[in-house]
Amino acid sequence: MAADYPFPAPPTAAPARPALQVNEPMSVLWQGVEYPCAAWGVQGFRLESPIPRLMAPGRGRVAEVALLIGPAGTRIQMQVQVRALSAEGQPALDYQFIDLTRPQAEVLHRVVDHAVNDKAMSLTRLLDETEQTRVARQQTTDRTLGTRRNLQLAVAFLAVALAVYTLWGRYTSVPARYAAVTASATAATPVNAGLVQSLGVSVGQPVEPGDVIARVQSADHERRLQALTDERQRLEAEQTELTARRAALSRIGAVADQGHDTERARLDEALRIAERRLAAARAQLAEMRSTGLPTARRQAERAAQESVVHAAERELNAVRRQADALAQNVALSDAGVLPGGGAGALGTLDALELRLTQLDERLAEIRARELLWRDGEPVVANCDCLVARIDRRIGEFVDPSRPIATLVERGDLSVHALVLSENARAIRAGDPVRIALADGQQVDGQVSRLNYAAHWPGYAGLQDNVFAADRYARLEIIPDRPIDAPVGMTASVRVSTDRIFAPLWRRLGL
Repeated sequence: MAADYPFPAPPTAAPARPALQVNEPMSVLWQGVEYPCAAWGVQGFRLESPIPRLMAPGRGRVAEVALLIGPAGTRIQMQVQVRALSAEGQPALDYQFIDLTRPQAEVLHRVVDHAVNDKAMSLTRLLDETEQTRVARQQTTDRTLGTRRNLQLAVAFLAVALAVYTLWGRYTSVPARYAAVTASATAATPVNAGLVQSLGVSVGQPVEPGDVIARVQSADHERRLQALTDERQRLEAEQTELTARRAALSRIGAVADQGHDTERARLDEALRIAERRLAAARAQLAEMRSTGLPTARRQAERAAQESVVHAAERELNAVRRQADALAQNVALSDAGVLPGGGAGALGTLDALELRLTQLDERLAEIRARELLWRDGEPVVANCDCLVARIDRRIGEFVDPSRPIATLVERGDLSVHALVLSENARAIRAGDPVRIALADGQQVDGQVSRLNYAAHWPGYAGLQDNVFAADRYARLEIIPDRPIDAPVGMTASVRVSTDRIFAPLWRRLGL
C-alpha cells in the first residue's frame, strides 16, 4: 500500500527521515501550472517531472505552493511553504514542507495514518460529506438559521417594546424640580421681642413639652420682673394677714361655742323647773276645785292658787323665750349674720382657707416664673419633638414672628416636591411616585396632596424660598415604607401619570 523512500538531503543538511508514499493523488500548483506528485508524505513530496529551470524556485529558497489533494472534483487545496532538496546542478524533484500549520499537519497525518493502517478509506470518504450528511447538515443549518432569525426578531421586538415603553413612561411622567424629606414641624417663638441670651438645645436633640429651648432678654425684662416681685410681696402680706385672722377666729369661735353650750344647759334646766312648778300648781288648783262647796275661804284660796298657776306659766314662757332667742342667735351666727363663734365662725374660716389656698397657688406660680425669668424669659417646647434646625444665634434679635428653632414631630417622614404648575395639572392624588434619595435609597410612594402654593406651613425640610416659587406646585408624597433619612435630605422624584398601564403594573406587582 505504501513504500518508504528517502528524500535526498542537500549537501549541507543532514539526511532526511524516510517518508511514506501515500496512494492518494496529489498535485502541486506552482505559478498557475499543476505538477503531479509521484510520492508524498507528512514531510514532503516528489514530483513526477521537475519544474522547468526558468520557473523552478531557487535551491535552498522557501517557496509557497498550493497542494491539491484528492481526485478531481473532491480536492482539498492547501497553501504551504516548501524548500527544494536537489543537489547543485540537478533538477529539483524532492521538496520538503516548511512550518506547516496545525490544521495542515492534522490533515496530512490523518491521510497518512489511514494509509499506513491499510484502511479502505480514501481522502474523499475521510474529509467529504455523504449525501445524507449534507442533507442533514443543510436541515440543521436551516433550523439554526430559523432559530437565529426568530431570536433576532424577538430581540428586536423586545428592544422596540422597551423603547416604546420608555418613551411612553417619559411622556406619562412628571419630574420634580426639587424635592426633600419633610416632617410635621412647629416653630419655637418667644412671647416678647428681645435678644437671645442662651440656647439650651442642639440640632437632633429630642425635647419634651416644657423643656427650655432658649432664653430671651426682652427690652422691658427688668420692669416685668419687678412687677412680678411687687405682686409677690403684696400677696405675701395678704397671706400673713389672713393667717393671723384665721388664728384669731379659731380662738373666738372656740370661746363662743363654749358660752353657747353653757347658756343652753342653764335654760334647759330652768325650763324643766318651770314646767314642774306649773304642773304642781295646776294639780293643786284642780284639787281645790273638786272639794266641797265654794265658800268664801275656799274661793279665796282658789284665787290665790290661780295666781300661782299664772305666775308659773309666765315663768315657763319667759324661759322658753330665752331658749328661742338663744337658738336664733346661734342660727344667725352660723349663717355669718352676727359676729361671734359657733357655725358662723366656721363659715368665715372656710372662706379664709379658700383664699389662703388661692394665695399659695399664685405665689408658687410667681416664684417659679421669677426663677425662670431671672436669666431671661424662657421659650419652651410644646410637643414631643426633635430639634430640626436652630434659626437664631446667641445675641441675635428675635421677635414673635421669627422662630428661634424649628421642631419636628417624631413619626413617619414624608417627601415634598416642587413641580412646574403647568405639569402639575396632570397629577392626581394617588398617582404612583418613584423616589430616589440622595443616599441611594429607592422608595416608591403615592401622591397624598397637591397645592399650588409653594409655601406649605407646618412642615420642615423643603425650602420655601425657591426662586420664582409662584411657578411651582407643591406635592406631598407618602412613601410605601418608612424612610430612614434625616429631614431635609434631597431626593429625585418622578410622578407617573399613566392611567392605562399603571393599574396593570401595580396589579402585577411591577
